[in-house]
Amino acid sequence: MLRFVNICLVLALVALAYVIYEGKYEARALDEDIGGLRKDIETERDAVAVLRAEWSLLNRPERIERLAEKHLKLAPARPQQLVTLDTVSDNDFERARVEAADDALPAPSGPSTKVKSVAVPGVAAAPTAPANLDDDLPVATKTTTVKTVPIKAKPVAQAAPAVIPPPVTVSPPEE
Repeated sequence: MLRFVNICLVLALVALAYVIYEGKYEARALDEDIGGLRKDIETERDAVAVLRAEWSLLNRPERIERLAEKHLKLAPARPQQLVTLDTVSDNDFERARVEAADDALPAPSGPSTKVKSVAVPGVAAAPTAPANLDDDLPVATKTTTVKTVPIKAKPVAQAAPAVIPPPVTVSPPEE
């Protein structure tokens, strides 16, 4: 009987040692995964910093002004273009959309084709941008094309004063 108990204890000790070593190797694997994730997070933070720098480069007011003068046919605002929120209607948007479409269309060069345009209430047509907007940027700057979706907004009866919250700084937890 004593021999049987000793054999069972040795087998239990071997099984316990196996479970402990298995847990140890799983913990090491998880530590390696955490290290890889931290490296990925640092890489993404660097990429975000680069994108913010590119964003500030692309959104410089003097660059936008220069591109607007070069590529857009803008004129000073006429008094009849200025309206108050109370007097704006869907008809105004349609008239502006038609005027913009007439200005944006090139002169016909071939046989004419009739195209039916569908007006979306409350959404103005977006002007098309020329393909060479980034001529003045360094070669290393990447440009990404983003599809934008117009947002339909309701007019506000009385605008509330804008409240800008203070910036929040988030620092990574220290270890």
